[in-house]
Amino acid sequence: MLRDRSKEVLMLSRLRPYITAIFTGRRLQKIKRGAHELRRRATGSSHRVIYFHQIDDPYSHLLAQALTRVQGSYDIDLQMRLVPPPADDAAPERKALEGYSRRDAAKIAPFHNLQFDDPGSQPDRDISHLAERALAATGNKISAATKIGEALWTGDSHALAKLPLVSETLAAEQKDIGKRERESYGHYLGGTIYYAGEWYWGIDRLPYLEERLTQAGLRRSGHRQVTEFQQRPAFMSQPAQRRLTLEFYPSIRSPYSYVSMPETLDLPHHYPIDLVVRPVLPMVMRNLPVPSIKGRYIARDTKREADRIGVPFGHIFDPVGEPVRRCYSLFAMADAEGKGGDLLLAFCQMAWAEGIDVGSDQGIKMVVERAGLDWARASEVIDNTDWEGPVEENRLQMMASGLWGVPSYRLLDEKGKEVFSCWGRDRIWLLAHEIQKALV
Repeated sequence: MLRDRSKEVLMLSRLRPYITAIFTGRRLQKIKRGAHELRRRATGSSHRVIYFHQIDDPYSHLLAQALTRVQGSYDIDLQMRLVPPPADDAAPERKALEGYSRRDAAKIAPFHNLQFDDPGSQPDRDISHLAERALAATGNKISAATKIGEALWTGDSHALAKLPLVSETLAAEQKDIGKRERESYGHYLGGTIYYAGEWYWGIDRLPYLEERLTQAGLRRSGHRQVTEFQQRPAFMSQPAQRRLTLEFYPSIRSPYSYVSMPETLDLPHHYPIDLVVRPVLPMVMRNLPVPSIKGRYIARDTKREADRIGVPFGHIFDPVGEPVRRCYSLFAMADAEGKGGDLLLAFCQMAWAEGIDVGSDQGIKMVVERAGLDWARASEVIDNTDWEGPVEENRLQMMASGLWGVPSYRLLDEKGKEVFSCWGRDRIWLLAHEIQKALV
């Protein structure tokens, strides 16, 4: 019986990469889109786009501004739902998330021709409730959200009090309805948009929605696309007078870290920077839960981004646990040879794009050899635990900079002083701007 069970587990592990490839693949996406469109036509429904707005979320404030333009540019039924912040298991470092979101929103707003100034703290509970009551009372919530958001983030409670208000009870009911609807469609964050089976988070993913609406023939005549994907600036044509250090904090169990690696590892070829790779332990290996709803969204979103930037992704062997430990036990050796980043990239390519069991002896040997390292030497040090202390130090340094997720980045000057920090592959373009600004 135990032998049969082990065979089932082995068979499932071999099939899983093919299952994940189907789950994240374009063919299934095309089938689902077609099914949604057939249902819409059969019921005579409009093209309904639902936006989930969290009142004290800076990204929601940015997105609401952009959506006022989207509403006028496309023949869609754009609706708004009020929602509460994500649950604790989806936002385990809530204070860090809140502080970073404000700073980041203020940084990226000008690039999108939007407005947000970081007040330095979250709006207090009373003014947030007042803003929710005002927004819940409006008919056209999309157009009202920007004005109400401006009053909220500037602390203008008098302006909010002059607006029509519903009761706190009714506003809370609207939030609960929005929360349940959001969960039923499969998401957990504010500042998100749902359209016909697919999700779009924040201003960063809005171009995907616009491209889809345009393909469906819904853009109105004479209107242009409202948002575009931000691009990294042209590489510097003149030599710089100083040299910087860029610290890169990835986790090899993070698909977002993987898709960021090729571009990140390429940066030193174009800028006078010393790249220091500082891996951290995955959240789930630090006893921080990752809800299944979050994991599913991340897998699909990573595939979408990977396809756009040309990084293979989809045949997945989840490397959580022993595979991560085995790879990290080799990192110091690889890094001493200047190939720490190559080791992590090779591991991620095999785990996230090729579905290889990177925890097996054969799998980890393939990783080592692809990274250009000597397996005979690696086999002498593999499975040590010396890496645990440095990896934890990396996490603590990342947290001290107000960062909590991966991949994260810290840009340092010649004296080791932090010049800039950011989180996510979505901010590599901004990081490049900051590198150039610091080098001038």
